[in-house]
Amino acid sequence: MCICIKCGCFSCKNTSGERDEKAGAADCVDIMLAILLPPAGIYKKEGCTGRFWANVVLTVLGIAPGSIHAVICISGK
Repeated sequence: MCICIKCGCFSCKNTSGERDEKAGAADCVDIMLAILLPPAGIYKKEGCTGRFWANVVLTVLGIAPGSIHAVICISGK
């Protein structure tokens, strides 16, 4: 199993490079990654944005604030 570079899905049949509707929804893997490694979960979903850096700071302060922030950011999008 590998991750598609263009749209971030696990089994890409999409050759246009655009994300499909299912790719925007948070799935179980995204939520587990957000709980265990909060910055990695946000980076996988959004890339290197302001939310990512805010989560890095929150995770340095403690794993609980970082995990809560990551789950909210991933599920709220």
